[in-house]
Amino acid sequence: MTTQLLLLGGFDLQINGQSLKGIPRKAKALLAYLALQQERAPSRETVAELLWPGRGAEQARHSLRQTLFVLRSKVFADPDAIIDQQGALSLAPGVLNCDAWLLREDAHAASMPDYAGPLLDGFPPVSAGFDDWLAMTRSQTEAQALAALGRHADAAADAGQHDEAIATTQRMLAVDPLREDIHRRLMSACAAAGRRSEALRHFATVREILLRELGVAPAPETVVLAEAIKDGRAATDTVPPVTAPARPSDGSAPRIAVLPFHQFGATAMPSYLSDGLVADVISQLAGLRELSVISHGSTLDFRDSHDDIAATGYKLGARYLMRGALRQAASDIRLTTELVEVDSGCVIGTQTSEIADDFDFADQDRIVAHIVNTLAPRVHERELFRIRGTRPSSLTVYEKVLLAREHMMSLRRHGFDEAKTLLDAAIAEEPDYAEAHALAADWHGLVIGQGWSGDRQRDMAAIERQARKALSLDGGNVRALVSYGHRRSLLHRDYETAKSMFQRALNSAPNSTHALRWSSLTYAYIGEAEEALTRAEHALELSPCDRDAHSFYMALCVAHYTAGDYPAAADWGLRAMAQRPVLLSTGGWVAAALVGSDRAAEARDVADETMADWPHRRVRDIVAQHPYSDPERRRQYGEHLLAAGFPE
Repeated sequence: MTTQLLLLGGFDLQINGQSLKGIPRKAKALLAYLALQQERAPSRETVAELLWPGRGAEQARHSLRQTLFVLRSKVFADPDAIIDQQGALSLAPGVLNCDAWLLREDAHAASMPDYAGPLLDGFPPVSAGFDDWLAMTRSQTEAQALAALGRHADAAADAGQHDEAIATTQRMLAVDPLREDIHRRLMSACAAAGRRSEALRHFATVREILLRELGVAPAPETVVLAEAIKDGRAATDTVPPVTAPARPSDGSAPRIAVLPFHQFGATAMPSYLSDGLVADVISQLAGLRELSVISHGSTLDFRDSHDDIAATGYKLGARYLMRGALRQAASDIRLTTELVEVDSGCVIGTQTSEIADDFDFADQDRIVAHIVNTLAPRVHERELFRIRGTRPSSLTVYEKVLLAREHMMSLRRHGFDEAKTLLDAAIAEEPDYAEAHALAADWHGLVIGQGWSGDRQRDMAAIERQARKALSLDGGNVRALVSYGHRRSLLHRDYETAKSMFQRALNSAPNSTHALRWSSLTYAYIGEAEEALTRAEHALELSPCDRDAHSFYMALCVAHYTAGDYPAAADWGLRAMAQRPVLLSTGGWVAAALVGSDRAAEARDVADETMADWPHRRVRDIVAQHPYSDPERRRQYGEHLLAAGFPE
């Protein structure tokens, strides 16, 4: 049986060439999502929240189970068609073929791609989260199609097949009729084929389209090209590339430029306020210390620029551009921001915010934080995609640190060993790179937390050494400040130093979810449950779809447990454990909260699962090393663990 999933131009699932009818909308959405997420299997919780938001966790999980049953039994007639491995969902290898997969392969070849139209064209709305994901993925797929078509057009032109080059470029314009660089490509292709009058007619068409759709004149490059064709000088010119030429890497973090926001219609926001938003975004991105951010003054000249993405990125020397648009929406203003990879022209992330008439500085901070916390992680994801498959020996120092962080986030022992090798190499190559030392401190801390340390004292000393080294190189490094503060609290009960480090981190990056979530734990350890809850909730509000969501949920679990609200603690803890991966220490907090909620049977299940990964851990050791400042709290926590079935 041959199963073909067609997502380009719409949705069609074919079994042996026959379209399968009657598939529920959410089942279609789930199947498409899993097919396009094959490289990173999403957790059940992520899928449930994406497709059934606002229904409550239990109802969403029930709906997901029902939809999985429909796909496995009624669509594939195979219970193993969708794999559930440790709570992560993926399609079984070979269960179907997908046209979007073939397009990804074509994007790296010179063959003509089979692009039937936009991804899931005409697909009905599912949820705000799914629709945002679809818009982003649709843009990525469109960029892949354009890249593949561009390669095919270049190959045809090189072979002297000018009619084929022109026809292919026209297909590119059908995909994106407003890309001025593609219009220039078509003008050059026509000129190379000896069809000068057609090239000049197309220039007139370009001018009309740009004026009608965007209200702008053609870019200077387009005008110069038209004049050259008119003078007979462009027939042998190289066809302008769709994307900017690749910039050589010097091993530093990728450069990102935030362009002035455009305003459309009669918006209520003066330009100085929109410029203030841009300046704040730049400031918070710069505070991350993990990106190289181009200054505000360097981008102001691009406010009214007609350059395309490739030209702008090339002039600024940026690998990524962040741009925004302000539009009137009823009585409010809608700000849409997007992050674009320059070399591919691909939109890799979007964020939409509503700005009310009574907009104030608190609103501005909230909006900027959402933009930064939503879009900045996309840079890391794209960089990882770019270096995937590269030999470690050929990676730059920045890339080694980025890959090491990815291995650590997996919370797998083998990945940790690879991360240590990469970090050691990065520090040896560039001893003064603060981020490498900060991440090395995190590495030793997580090794202790996951129960993998062969020498606890040695790893504790390494945390101190590496964190201090990072801070001596960069006193505002948020990762180093947070790592040092958290470990001083967790391992040494040095709460005052911890609070000082967290405050320094938040002074450097006021909306750092990294600082907020881990400082929440310190306030829980000293019994200030209300402050712990405030910080954990604020962190989750700023980054509700964070890849490290499990640690946000764990912080809320600890805060509620400290407050004595065991049912809420148990709920947040179970939500954390539904994520993959999850910190091993989470299991103890969840089991204790379940015992406090009179759910002993569930507590024993959690204890069994936790002990399977950490069989030698004993309650007496946990209590002796526990970070609670109050001995009575430590004793009560130990009693809850014993009642859950942890060994004494």
